Amino acid sequence: MSTTSLRRSSGLLTVLALFLLMTLNPARADHAMTGSFAVHKIKAVYIYRLASFIRWQMPEDHVARYCVLGRDSTTVTLQKLFTDKDHLGQFRSVGNLTDASKQCDLLYITAQKLPVLQSIPQYEGLLTISDSPQFLALGGMIELRAVGQQIKPVLSPHHLEKGRLSVKSQLLRIALLDDAYPVAQGGQHEKMD
Repeated sequence: MSTTSLRRSSGLLTVLALFLLMTLNPARADHAMTGSFAVHKIKAVYIYRLASFIRWQMPEDHVARYCVLGRDSTTVTLQKLFTDKDHLGQFRSVGNLTDASKQCDLLYITAQKLPVLQSIPQYEGLLTISDSPQFLALGGMIELRAVGQQIKPVLSPHHLEKGRLSVKSQLLRIALLDDAYPVAQGGQHEKMD
């Protein structure tokens, strides 16, 4: 194994360890975040780990399909997680929401891509994630929000329910809930026969 590969693998293991620390001991994670962990790495680990905290209406042996719409430091880090690690899941970049609804289980949308979108429909079985403060208002399901020195997942239970997804209790313990947005925004995608 090359020195570059060892350094990359070591860095990714450190980021994964931070995620475990965040879920088990948020106070210690606050301290760790003020140290050497970049925010985009923490967001990438959240996205990577979210599949294990969501209940889909699929067989348990289903392999999660991760997608990104746009490119930023979080998507680059997420792609490295899939490239450098033995993982359970597939990773790809998509061009639009319709493609994502057909090819993905989790979709991270960059803040730069959101201004182009009028709303985020709740496609059945597609978990939508972003770090944009407008994301939940547009119909998104999980916003990765900076709260003090932490990154917290902020969930929209209403949007998750419209996508026929539910959240396991482990995620609910560390997440914030936000359903302050009108039901009319975001809309539900109609199934086509």
